[in-house]
Amino acid sequence: MKKLLIALLISTPLVGGVWADEPADGPAMLGFYHFYAPNPGAVVAAMDKFWTSDCGKEYPADVALAAEVFNGGYDSSHFILNTYPNAAAQEKAVNIMATCADGQQFLTELQAAGVVGTRQLLGFHAAEGGDWTEDSAFAKFDIKVEGQNQGAYVAAWQKMMSAVMKDIDISSYGVGVVVFGNDAFNHWVYVGAKTSTELAAVQQAILTHPGFLAFAKETSTLRENVNTTLVQIVKGYSRN
Repeated sequence: MKKLLIALLISTPLVGGVWADEPADGPAMLGFYHFYAPNPGAVVAAMDKFWTSDCGKEYPADVALAAEVFNGGYDSSHFILNTYPNAAAQEKAVNIMATCADGQQFLTELQAAGVVGTRQLLGFHAAEGGDWTEDSAFAKFDIKVEGQNQGAYVAAWQKMMSAVMKDIDISSYGVGVVVFGNDAFNHWVYVGAKTSTELAAVQQAILTHPGFLAFAKETSTLRENVNTTLVQIVKGYSRN
């Protein structure tokens, strides 16, 4: 549980040019808190309680609880995704969880339910399309890309998506850069769909598309695939 209490302090990431079109207060930040939960129902109950509390009503992020249905050898079973509109909101969220009685109660209830934190990371989208909040199933790819290759990788990925989307209807997709917590991987890529059945069909179509085959060849020396996870959204909590 200590990992869920760590304050992630924002500094300027070492990825040149990615923030060029962002507003002055910075890009939206994405905080992933991965954990093992022997009783997922208790996690939902604790999150429901916090979200309706006084402190929960002030929490400056959209939040989603996701199950890692298939995730290889990862120790986690779930993650909580916080979408902060900017760095200031992320800092405020950390302060709420660290100082507010409702936040402390939430963490205590997670601990009592046997929740064990496994990994946390903070990053931002380098490119995205569609509205992932309308989807419930995702294929998430964790990837290592060396610093000098990041621009070339993202450009190749965008070219590939432009090609495949001429033939395949994809609900949502994106590539993200991990700024903090990148000891295992420093990028993630996702494809979303309304259902797991729809996602399986989309994935099969992408993997056999000429655009993807060209992308795989072009980026074979730029990236290392670490893991692929089937993600299912359990519940979402909106700031609005």
